[in-house]
Amino acid sequence: MKEDVSRATRMLGETFEDGRRALEFFGEGKSVPTVSVFGSSRLPEDDPACRMARLFGERMASAGIRLLAGGQEGLMGQALSGARELGVALSWQRGRAPEDRIDGKGLQFFHLSMRKRFFLWPSRAVVLFPGGYGTLDELFELLALRQTETWARIPAFCAEVSGRPFWEPFWKTLAEVLRSAPYLDRDAECPLPVVRDVEELSRRVGEAVFSWEPGE
Repeated sequence: MKEDVSRATRMLGETFEDGRRALEFFGEGKSVPTVSVFGSSRLPEDDPACRMARLFGERMASAGIRLLAGGQEGLMGQALSGARELGVALSWQRGRAPEDRIDGKGLQFFHLSMRKRFFLWPSRAVVLFPGGYGTLDELFELLALRQTETWARIPAFCAEVSGRPFWEPFWKTLAEVLRSAPYLDRDAECPLPVVRDVEELSRRVGEAVFSWEPGE
């Protein structure tokens, strides 16, 4: 019993510290144009989807938009690479305490749950590239929060490479299953927009970001 209480107390303290550090880092909230990017960390740099992510990061940086992503590898790593100084990594490693240093290039978290929250809280839009369980987890959390939390009602786009469908079959199957019975509100957004051209993606994301108004 004492061990359980001690463990719970430690987790509460770490969660508070995560929130304190993140609020310090993102103290300006959504006032800084920001987009969060999710996607697989396992694709090689020369994969067409990684090239698309890198170009998207470059377009965001050219527009003065800060880009948040979760790692230095795969799709997210290439997006950060393209964004250069406007790319910020939000990292988490199981069982390892975050470094004390906080700078403009990254922020580390004790707990995955708090890291997930601060991908969305400062962002004006979200882009989801193809990925595995982690990417799909972020997608479903975003969809749930968009229905229940005002601060999370932000535009979201799914990106995929032409000729290699990922989101289209995913959304088709999901919509058929969820709408085959009353599991989903009829006004729920399903599917999200799917974009295959990086220029169109950058334009639509930029429009969403710069049309944001305080209070949304």
